[in-house]
Amino acid sequence: LGCVSPEARYIDELVQRYYDIRQLNGTVLVAQDGKVIYAKSFGYAAPWAKGKFRPESQFRLASVTKQFTAMAIMILKERGLLDYDDGMRTYLPELPYEGITIRHLLQHTSGLPSYFPLYEQYWDTANIGSPERKMPTNQDTYDLLVKYHPPVLFAPGEKHEYCNTGYELLALIIERLTGDEYHEFMSTNIFAPVEMRNTLVYSPMRYSGMKNRVYGFKTSEDGTGYELNDEHFMNGLEGDGGIYSTARDLFKYDQALYTKKLVKRETLEEAFRQGVTNDGATFEYGFGWSVILDDDGSRTVAHGGGWLGFRANFIRDIDDRNTIIVLSSNSNTPRWSIGFGIRDILHGKDVELPRRSLAVTLKQMTLRDGVEAAIREYHKIKESPEFYDVSEREINAAGYQLLNLGKVDEAIEIFRLNLQEYPKSWNVYDSLGEAYLVQGDTAMAIQNYQKSLELNPGNANAVGVLGELEK
Repeated sequence: LGCVSPEARYIDELVQRYYDIRQLNGTVLVAQDGKVIYAKSFGYAAPWAKGKFRPESQFRLASVTKQFTAMAIMILKERGLLDYDDGMRTYLPELPYEGITIRHLLQHTSGLPSYFPLYEQYWDTANIGSPERKMPTNQDTYDLLVKYHPPVLFAPGEKHEYCNTGYELLALIIERLTGDEYHEFMSTNIFAPVEMRNTLVYSPMRYSGMKNRVYGFKTSEDGTGYELNDEHFMNGLEGDGGIYSTARDLFKYDQALYTKKLVKRETLEEAFRQGVTNDGATFEYGFGWSVILDDDGSRTVAHGGGWLGFRANFIRDIDDRNTIIVLSSNSNTPRWSIGFGIRDILHGKDVELPRRSLAVTLKQMTLRDGVEAAIREYHKIKESPEFYDVSEREINAAGYQLLNLGKVDEAIEIFRLNLQEYPKSWNVYDSLGEAYLVQGDTAMAIQNYQKSLELNPGNANAVGVLGELEK
């Protein structure tokens, strides 16, 4: 669409800047009062092949999937097949966890542990780190929970703590109640009625590929190319993630939620209501949506997703009927900053344009051209910093990025640059001390930690390290 309205022009300026500083590769769609005012793609579906995006390009939604899993549960509730306050073990009796209800699973108040450590510790351990590692299913997650019974993190309903495990179990409940596989139920009962023709629950164990699939990536460490960031042995798990879709299909879904096409309005109202813990405290989550209340009482429901190279955000300003959809295959995308920046524009607020990361620039230039070239580039940037954040924090971050890559000498030079720029910062001395410690120069490490402690006597880290070094 052409940029016609002032809001659309402002949105385009914001989104274009995110693309220019390499923090977006994908599609952004914005609707105001139910009408699309902005829809534009940036970059490539597969950057190394320079394949342009198409309207049918399918992005991994990651945790944006959760709202669809929650919708399936709501459909089953309306059909009389379950109640939200039914015990989880009514449908999954082998699980050794008492007192957890479907509502707890929906609202992330179950206290269940993450399934990630189970797979890392127990699953196909002979092939850890290998592309040959076997792909698990949701039933495998279930079996691991039954077999190893990791303890709950807190009593059900005690607090809200985001939990992917709960949404995998909800997918299993859907299958056990309906006899359909999760992907079949979603396709028949949600995607088809809303005419989401380019949306599916994708599993590499079920499909050999997708014609319009977008591939997740990350920029190479030195910034000169791209690296595939799309494959993982847990890519076949469903319910907490697994859906691929397009911006246009998500907009169709958004509009369907203003109708009774899938569930009744009163059913949706409960999904869009903030949850309540056992002690009566509210939290900003309903059924598969974060629920944000503005000062004037208006509601925004939203959900983000991030897995491998994909970043997604789906924001519905439901009282004003505004919609913001951000789908990106770049792991550097700050999805919330983009999405809520656009929301602020729609609400008539000024939004600061993003700046390029100085940390990333210094790291990449050091790896390509050496640390002296990176320091020279910093001084050029400092003279004209409108496109960069030239703060102490950014320089420090560059030092740590190099330190984590094993570039210890280069990290020390970047930390020393930071010290020249911010000589009264206790934190810079602390960081430099750490780098010298990694290098093996204990005398310089002690000197810098002592200076950090002199500037900030409350620096507990310096106290602890010096205590060890001076024994």
